[in-house]
Amino acid sequence: MSFGKILKIIEEKDFVEHNKKIRKEVLKVNKWLLNPRSLNRRKMLYVFRFLSKNAERKILNKHLNDLQFLFIHIAEKPKENRINDLKKYYNLLEEDVSMIKFLMYPKKFPPGGYEEKLKKYGIELYSPSVIFKKLPFKDYIDLYALMTYIPLDEKNPFIQNLLDEILKIDPLQDKKSYFKKVIDIYKSLNDFEKHILNIQLKNFSYYHYKLFNTDSIKGIVIDGSNVVRYEDKDSLQFLIDMLDNMFFGKIVFFPVHIVFDNNVKHFLSTEDRKVLELLAEKKRVYFNSPADEMIVYISNKYDYYILSNDNFKEYDVNENKLLKIKDFKFDN
Repeated sequence: MSFGKILKIIEEKDFVEHNKKIRKEVLKVNKWLLNPRSLNRRKMLYVFRFLSKNAERKILNKHLNDLQFLFIHIAEKPKENRINDLKKYYNLLEEDVSMIKFLMYPKKFPPGGYEEKLKKYGIELYSPSVIFKKLPFKDYIDLYALMTYIPLDEKNPFIQNLLDEILKIDPLQDKKSYFKKVIDIYKSLNDFEKHILNIQLKNFSYYHYKLFNTDSIKGIVIDGSNVVRYEDKDSLQFLIDMLDNMFFGKIVFFPVHIVFDNNVKHFLSTEDRKVLELLAEKKRVYFNSPADEMIVYISNKYDYYILSNDNFKEYDVNENKLLKIKDFKFDN
């Protein structure tokens, strides 16, 4: 493929939108990595979307404070030997180390594995400096957007339709039997077809990517009123954001149930009440007072996790199934 054809691709509306989304995500992670003291488990789960499964496994197996220390060490003085300390400590692949350098300094370092990812465009033999002369790129984020952009083949409507079906899967609405049906179709694909789908899923919804690429899928019940009133914010926004990130460590949550107290709307703004009305149309959103009774009932009946800051001491609850709201926050 010539540079002329690539110029046409990056002018396409779909690529422009893809590039905007990628830039927003990279700059968000960049801000976190350059301020390592702000890193928490939830933010690292977000960072892992840029790294390999090897990096995710190695980093999760060690204490977060160790990772913060190593990133602080790099941020204070970004020298190669300090980056190598990170590589050695976690036994990271070279591609992951390069990706971390890119995420921390996207104007200075190209993303890891860019040579391999650019093969589909026929320009893997060109150096980044030559690519930047030929293409109107501002920085390596534009290059990363090109790497991760795969327009689906219009001659293969099956792949496009399957992508649409996967992205439509709603953890608050769809049955487990339907999810199993779709994942069986996904598993029947060849490696190349899965690769194309997975790149698209990472771009559109990391939750759905995790859902189709993990062996640990569990149900969960969210204490909706507890989340809404978390830190006295009385807002639905945190809960809505949380629904896009229903994974924790190696676990991805499906299906998802939300239980609100009957009086929850009294704590919400007029705008949030309208959002709540739409949310209430979902099959697995309930209103019950006291909410705890229904939360515990669903959890015990189906052996689901519970997300709440309550301890449910007056109920018979498996403490190992209790997850705290702070573990789903991006900012501490």
